[in-house]
Amino acid sequence: MTTADRLAWRTASYSSAGENCVEVAPIADGVVIRHSKHPTAGTITFPFGAWATFVHDARKGLASTNGVAAITTIGTDTVVRSLTTTIELYFDAEEWSAFLAGAADGEFDFTRCLAATT
Repeated sequence: MTTADRLAWRTASYSSAGENCVEVAPIADGVVIRHSKHPTAGTITFPFGAWATFVHDARKGLASTNGVAAITTIGTDTVVRSLTTTIELYFDAEEWSAFLAGAADGEFDFTRCLAATT
């Protein structure tokens, strides 16, 4: 069992039965994401401030200003590419839309966690 297997992963309430989604897990000093369908493809870890910027960028359709991962599109897929490792997470249009809808509703707002660490 890996450390990632022990995290409290969550998906957007808009995801279809929690399958094939962007999975998000808060950790002590940030947030980790992975693809639920491909958990062994890797994870990308964001400090809290970078996570807030990532969610903002994603909602606004921006490529990246968070310093951790870039958001790009290839065809109808959205790719979240780590800027410091070789990890690339691919999400189809439905998966990414569910994440964005959840983000718009504040489902991935971890500002309370950020406040607790400062």
